[in-house]
Amino acid sequence: MKIQEEKGDFCLYKTKEKKTKTKYIDNLIEDSIFTRMNSGVIKVGLVALVGTIIGLGVYGCKESEDYYNQGVARLEKGEYDAAISDLTKAIKMRPRFALAHFYRGRAYFRKGEHDKSLSDLTEAIELDPALAVAYSERAVIHLIRKEYDKVWENIHKHESLGMQADPGFLKHLREASGRNK
Repeated sequence: MKIQEEKGDFCLYKTKEKKTKTKYIDNLIEDSIFTRMNSGVIKVGLVALVGTIIGLGVYGCKESEDYYNQGVARLEKGEYDAAISDLTKAIKMRPRFALAHFYRGRAYFRKGEHDKSLSDLTEAIELDPALAVAYSERAVIHLIRKEYDKVWENIHKHESLGMQADPGFLKHLREASGRNK
């Protein structure tokens, strides 16, 4: 069992070596404790241990990336249900995968499932507050719902992150909301 740290979340993956259950748990406990040398902080990978004990399994970064890439490709092809399925698998393997939440939110949006889309986009933002594109996508949903204050809030955040809002979108928003900013 190896643990790999990747941008603040952990990717857990199995070795191909088969072990007896007891030996597997013993090795898991031993392998799930590691030292992060550059900060001197000891982190304990109890997620792997707890997941194995309660039967949730341990999954890998490579696998989650594969599902993510496949999901994004299916989204681009208009295969929204398949994209959602793949992105959900990536998220189950790596719950803190902000981009997987973002793209699943986009797939839900394209299916017209705005509540689910908004939920995923919000989760993506909570995981990565600098994900500017998620704010603009949330703004579109709020515009559809005529929640203009929320649209402006998301547009301002999007712009504060160095992005520029689409001029056509802003023109429509100004007309619909009766506001300039």
